[in-house]
Formats: sequence, structure tokens, C-alpha cells
Amino acid sequence: MQNNDDLTKKELGFRFLMFRKAIRKTEMELASELNITEAKINAIETGVVYPDVAILHYLYKTYGLNIHWLLTRVGHMFIEQKSQPEKTDSLYDRYAELIDLMEVPAVEQAIKAALTEIRALLVLGKEKDYK
Repeated sequence: MQNNDDLTKKELGFRFLMFRKAIRKTEMELASELNITEAKINAIETGVVYPDVAILHYLYKTYGLNIHWLLTRVGHMFIEQKSQPEKTDSLYDRYAELIDLMEVPAVEQAIKAALTEIRALLVLGKEKDYK
């Protein structure tokens, strides 16, 4: 059974993955930019470790990452609308839509199923299969 910290790491890691995809970087590209290993990026995205404060600060300053969103899922991914990439990721847009709809209890179960499907496609890198 997973403890709360493991679940928190996994959720934060998944949002980190969503962010990386939104800025259109591969694990290797982002690792190189941050001067860390690709394995470290993978460990963050899979919920093995938390990202370092220096990484979060860099992503905030460079890309406008909303740290509050990353930590809590509250708000938007980017601090400023202009910081968001011009062409957004369709899977992320659908994911964000479904998260907002989860506020309605009657549709929560259906949305959880859709989120699980989208998450699986994102983790496998099959965004094109979804369109």
C-alpha cells in the first residue's frame, strides 16, 4: 500500500510531465537545459523524487511555471497567459477540462476513467493516437 508521500510524489510527477510536454521538451532536452541527468527527470515524472527547488525556480523564471499549480493542482499551469506555448497540447487541454468538470460529483467517475486513459496515452507518448 502506498503512503501519502508516495501518492503526492506521483501526482506532482505527473503534473511535471504535463508541464514538460506543454513546453515541448523531451526528457533529454529538459535535462540538458537544467544540467541534470535524464534519469533525474524520469525520477521526478514517475514520482520517485521531488524536483529540487533550483529546478522549480528555473522553470518558473524561464517558462512561467505556476509552482502552486504544480504542487496543488490549483490554478493554471502557467503564471502568465503569454508564457504559455502558442499551440497548446490537446491532451493537456482535455485533461484540464476534465479536472474542472470533476467539481460536479455526478460526473466524477466518468471523468476519472477518461483521465486514466489520457494519462496512459501521455505516459506512453501516444498523443497522436488520441486525436
